[in-house]
Amino acid sequence: MGRPMSWKILIERGNLGFSSAHFITFDGTCEPLHGHNYGVRVEASGPLTPDSYVLDFVVLKNIVRELCKEWDHRFLLPLNNPHLRVTEHDTAWELEYDAENRYLLAKTAVVPLPVDNATAERLAERLAKRIVERLRERNQGQSLARLTVGIEETEMQTAFYTLDLSPPTASTAADEQDTETNVPAHGTS
Repeated sequence: MGRPMSWKILIERGNLGFSSAHFITFDGTCEPLHGHNYGVRVEASGPLTPDSYVLDFVVLKNIVRELCKEWDHRFLLPLNNPHLRVTEHDTAWELEYDAENRYLLAKTAVVPLPVDNATAERLAERLAKRIVERLRERNQGQSLARLTVGIEETEMQTAFYTLDLSPPTASTAADEQDTETNVPAHGTS
């Protein structure tokens, strides 16, 4: 039996991007608040539909544009950052790394993200998952095998995240279930 065939589509450049502010914490420090004109690229791979396409380009571009617009001209707040003290007020977010790195930002200027750091890697992961959610809401892309999102901070640095969308086989589903319950997949403990 031959190997299954796969095709890939790519959308990038043009108006697929967003301009946002952020800072990241690393190695015991906190970067100064700064921003990027982020570029976004999305690759979708899988078999061809009965209409001979992987996924409708227009549908994918519209979803990506909508999601980028939500992050455009906003501060990207990593809610799960263990080094930040984050306090939500009625009209603002208060962020504190230390006595020298404190910010009070209007809620309307902030996108709270369920991530540990606002790195390009985490942004790519978050965007990939949201794209798949939107595709599912529109009953699109059910046969996709993989979705890869790239977040470009500059022309020389891009982070990628790949989401495997292949349906689990019986053995991988059993392994995942055993891992979740801490029960060994084979043998006894």
